[in-house]
Amino acid sequence: MQSSWIFKPKYGKDIYEKVINCFTHRYLGWYDNGVEMHLIELKNGYVEMQAHIDDPSCYEYFTENSFSDEPLSGEELTEHMMVLLVEAGVAYNIHEEEPDETPEYILEDVELNHVLEVFCEENTNIYSPWGSKCWVYPVGDGLPRTVDMLDALLTLQAA
Repeated sequence: MQSSWIFKPKYGKDIYEKVINCFTHRYLGWYDNGVEMHLIELKNGYVEMQAHIDDPSCYEYFTENSFSDEPLSGEELTEHMMVLLVEAGVAYNIHEEEPDETPEYILEDVELNHVLEVFCEENTNIYSPWGSKCWVYPVGDGLPRTVDMLDALLTLQAA
């Protein structure tokens, strides 16, 4: 299985790369499950995130959703810049109802597109092409749609 997401970041690679690597490795378990991920800079400021399974005989798919209820560590919040997910409301405080408790932030039930959205410029989209279709997630709107790319592909003049 191979997947890709194309997005236009508002931060430099040194910032979004730390958070995405931490989220995909620690909270999605990609690295431990043989999923290789690359961030490739494209033209016009866009970035493509590619993920693929190293050994398809071991795994057939990978998840885009975090199931971990482990709190973010101090190191993750600072060195891995996960504090950006807290500020954006993606990571949430499990003690929100208890104001006397020290805040602990988790990423349970957080999807990859919500993490990527934190790094996107306003009024852009996250694109995830697959075959002749493309999943489009408008930043800020959150109402994804699937676009059939076949008409565009069949009328493309490459010469």
